[in-house]
Amino acid sequence: DGSYLRIQNISLGYNFPRDLVSKFGINSLKVYTNLQNVYTFTKYSGYDPEVGSINQNVLLSGIDNGRYPSPRIYTLGINVNF
Repeated sequence: DGSYLRIQNISLGYNFPRDLVSKFGINSLKVYTNLQNVYTFTKYSGYDPEVGSINQNVLLSGIDNGRYPSPRIYTLGINVNF
């Protein structure tokens, strides 16, 4: 069974109020995070239920050849304007 449910992207950001950050000589301040390939719900026993194809060959689609799973990427950032 290759069925799955995947949480692909989560993005969160917060803009601090201008009256709060202006005390520190800052015009605007934003803190944000982005999460990619967060979690895959599946009973599939292989690496990744999204097996794809080899070299874009349509005849080789749907065959699990041990493709590595998509990497999890965590990004955290701060955007400051003076």
